Amino acid sequence: MSGINWQAVAALFPPADLEWRLQQSGEKNGRVWAMAVPYITARAIMQRLDDVVGPGAWKNKFQPGPGGGVVCGISVRVGDEWVTKWDGAENTDFEGVKGGLSGAMKRAAVQWGIGRYLYGLEDAFARVHEEGRLRGKTKEGKAFKWDPPVLPAWAVPAATPAPAPAPRAAARREPASDWSKAPEPHHPQLLGFIAAHAADVPDNFNFRLGTQAYKLGAYIADPAHAGNIEASASLARHVALATEKACGVSFDPTGSYPLGDS
Repeated sequence: MSGINWQAVAALFPPADLEWRLQQSGEKNGRVWAMAVPYITARAIMQRLDDVVGPGAWKNKFQPGPGGGVVCGISVRVGDEWVTKWDGAENTDFEGVKGGLSGAMKRAAVQWGIGRYLYGLEDAFARVHEEGRLRGKTKEGKAFKWDPPVLPAWAVPAATPAPAPAPRAAARREPASDWSKAPEPHHPQLLGFIAAHAADVPDNFNFRLGTQAYKLGAYIADPAHAGNIEASASLARHVALATEKACGVSFDPTGSYPLGDS
């Protein structure tokens, strides 16, 4: 046994430990809209490792990426051995190499489960209003102020209150299917629906989770991703919506999907 509390390593972060970046923005009918994605800050990652693993039981290493950018390896002492997990990022336009180092460390941390739950978040609209604390510009150059989206309850630690909605929020997109309006579709049914149609997904069908694009069929077949889908009803809903689009079928929350029944 390693003695490491892996659940604590992958635990939820309070909103204060997240940073948000605009993914896209625009203007419709005279109102600015924007979508944003969250990231765990590098400082919060280091603090999590210090608190749970111990300052002397983890370390990181950076080296140039094979095609440019930078890769980061985060090593954790598990028992008597050092185990290293790697990931990389391109250098950023804003901070250059520094931005690449930070991005690579954040991605390597996800390999250890730190912040991985954020990939289960659906695309979210920022709260655009005149009193927003953050600033952005549309691709047409129009400046606006915004606050981060309100996280769903499952992504906020129990002791951390979620922020109140802004007085003027951007209009929300309609969901792809009526069943997705339900606050919590039956999770086992979703798992069964995904399993029943996984073989029918076209090889070239892509879908997005946050800023990442994946081939849907390969994502479902990957054991690590499959475990995340089983653990998160929100992620299962997102994958089921993509499966509907890919296969031209509709999920029936009242139907029978034996593979997903528990």
